[in-house]
Amino acid sequence: MTVGNKFIRGVAWMAAGGWTEQAINFVVFVTLAKILGPELYGLLSMAAVFIVLSEALVRESVSEYLIAAPDPTAEDYNATFWLTAALGLGLALLLWALSGPIAALYRQPEVAGLIRGLSVTVLLIAFTAVPVAILRREFNFRVLSLRAIAGVIIGGAVGIAMALTGWGVWSFVGQWIAMIATNVVMAWTSVEWRPGFRTTRAHLHRAGVFGAQVLGLRAAELAVVQLPTLIIGAMLGPVATGLYSVSWRLVETLSFLVSTPLRMASQPAFAAITREGGRAGDLLLDIARLTGLAAFPFFAGLAVLSRPILMLVFGPDWVAAAPVLSVLAFLGLYFSIALVQQSFCLAAGRAGAITLLTWTNVGLAAVLILIVAPLGLVAIAAAFVLAHYLLWIFRYRIVARLGDMPVLPLLTCNLLPAAAAAAMSGAVLVVHGAARSLPPALALALSVLAGIAVFAALALALMRDRLRLLLSHIAPGRAGAATDHGGPA
Repeated sequence: MTVGNKFIRGVAWMAAGGWTEQAINFVVFVTLAKILGPELYGLLSMAAVFIVLSEALVRESVSEYLIAAPDPTAEDYNATFWLTAALGLGLALLLWALSGPIAALYRQPEVAGLIRGLSVTVLLIAFTAVPVAILRREFNFRVLSLRAIAGVIIGGAVGIAMALTGWGVWSFVGQWIAMIATNVVMAWTSVEWRPGFRTTRAHLHRAGVFGAQVLGLRAAELAVVQLPTLIIGAMLGPVATGLYSVSWRLVETLSFLVSTPLRMASQPAFAAITREGGRAGDLLLDIARLTGLAAFPFFAGLAVLSRPILMLVFGPDWVAAAPVLSVLAFLGLYFSIALVQQSFCLAAGRAGAITLLTWTNVGLAAVLILIVAPLGLVAIAAAFVLAHYLLWIFRYRIVARLGDMPVLPLLTCNLLPAAAAAAMSGAVLVVHGAARSLPPALALALSVLAGIAVFAALALALMRDRLRLLLSHIAPGRAGAATDHGGPA
């Protein structure tokens, strides 16, 4: 099977598994949010800032070395495992030690206990990072998808049961731990490799140097994502934090649906094409064109329909989050494209420049947010989005240089989807305004259908080349050729 066929199968499995996972996770999330309300969800979000950051540092950091390495040996696997385990243990102990000061910063004593309870997940993820990397390198995305679905089902059942029996905010903790524990068991039972102590200083050094670069990148990207939650929690309190967190959760979920199948499958595909002497940049351009076709209507629709979506799904208590959600929708569009660009850099084994740029983004976002914080929650969200867009051109230049390709095609390949999404948004607003007298669910459904029809018509009229490209990837016989040789259809 060619790299192109493996990539397509990987995307299909990650899409099916990821969408199913997010659908189940969304139902659980809505159920818990309705039972527990904005304030308790805000308390969890305050603790989750540090847990999510720590989990990401061990989940896809040092183990990324095994994806980029041309021919990893047993010594490489062992070195990566023990480095990741040590990192996970260190972070878990650090979280435990800092839980008190963090709670004092928030002026919410309950946050300390939440951080201590959730710190175990960091260690669990550290011990399973290498098996997950093995599955990704082997394009075994079927197992990864099934494990994710099983995790959200078991975790969701535990969390809802705890919420209904009066555990309050600890229901979120039970859900989280049960989900991660299920993922760990399924990953280890799906690979034959087991850790050993046979390694050398040279192997530890190679894995450690690459891992340090990716670790810096993960720290920066998680810091920039969690920065608004931290500042809002410290300055505006748990209710504002809950409103922001729900908005971000919706955007993150849609970003996951659009970008994660492509991101997860493309990184080993980029690396494999490079090892075989091909041009990974051609595949990157194909992915950028297809991602824009999906991402622009997704997030444009979310931006203009934020209020009816929140009202229908969460109820009137959450409608105050609508302006924040509309602003953050533009960030979802950014992440859908930028995360695939990041995977391209990691597959090339060159994380230094993208890491530096992401830390620059952290600093710029912090400055802009602190400047506008007195203006309220919506201003903070707008400043956060602006920081990403101001630096996006530099990310394009880094990717173009690594791919030995001109930057202009990457920059301009999504102008048509952007214009079509803008026209679609106007049509959606008109339809929703005309349907205000109808029941909310029906008005929302009609607006969504109108948006789909308008964007589909514009795609057929203006973007047939992208539709042909999509069909070439769906058809197995043509997908390999299209992907292996690159180039838009």
